[in-house]
Amino acid sequence: MSNIYTIHPPKSDLILLYEVVDKQGRGIWGGADNLEAIKWLRINLRDEARLLVSAWDSDEEDAHLVGQSIDITGIVLEAFKEGLRV
Repeated sequence: MSNIYTIHPPKSDLILLYEVVDKQGRGIWGGADNLEAIKWLRINLRDEARLLVSAWDSDEEDAHLVGQSIDITGIVLEAFKEGLRV
């Protein structure tokens, strides 16, 4: 039996947006393509770039940020160390 519980639906309607920022927090790249985001992070690692992900809810007219952006740089860097390739 698993002790892991989730409150998230299997597939969310939220839109995920990725942003690569420099050490001052200025945007270098942004978009919805996760692989492109990782490529931009790799290109800019020497400049202490970070990869942020944010979730957005959208209706017919507007998009609304849900929560705060999350820094996933550490997760991606650990994947690189483990030999995962993108």
